[in-house]
Amino acid sequence: MEYLPAIGNVALIWFVVVTIPGPNFIVVTQGSMTQSRKMGISLALGVSIGAGTWASASLLGLTALFKYAGWMYDAIKFVGGCYLVYMGMKTIWYAIKQPVSFAHDKNFSGNNWAALQKGLFTSFSNPKTAAFFSSLFISTLPAQAPLWIYAVTVIIVITISIVWYSMIACFFSFNKIQGFYRRAKRLLDIMTGSLLSYLGGRLIFEET
Repeated sequence: MEYLPAIGNVALIWFVVVTIPGPNFIVVTQGSMTQSRKMGISLALGVSIGAGTWASASLLGLTALFKYAGWMYDAIKFVGGCYLVYMGMKTIWYAIKQPVSFAHDKNFSGNNWAALQKGLFTSFSNPKTAAFFSSLFISTLPAQAPLWIYAVTVIIVITISIVWYSMIACFFSFNKIQGFYRRAKRLLDIMTGSLLSYLGGRLIFEET
């Protein structure tokens, strides 16, 4: 019982953070609107597993490794930023060059396994997540906490992520939302691609 307040604080803070729109939100939203609810949930599962992986890595000392080997952090940040820019430019390219088609959106075509991988890679694109988890755990979890506390914490991070992003996937897969997307597909895709490219570029050039 003595650890419940700490676990509750982790859950509350992570819920607030995960609801802030970012690359994960954009990818899940886009997949749900252009493909299906099932595809969106697969993306949601991918980004959630990615969040849990970053949380686990933080508990295992990855943040300390990043501080010791700054080049590793910079390399992951650069590759992740390039991946977001690539996805953004690809989205813009298809929006401009390809005929408007909702049922066969090439940018998000593929099976659910491919969608899960896309979500996972999107979550992995930002190593700053590990630094965030490190700060969160240091400020909320007691020192020398038992191992089960860390396991529960990671499970909570994954669960909150799955619930939130699955809700997003379900909402943006409603027929009315998809109908709106059909009517403004080209403009929305250009806006989405531009935002992904901006977030990727900021990740690449941002001072650490």
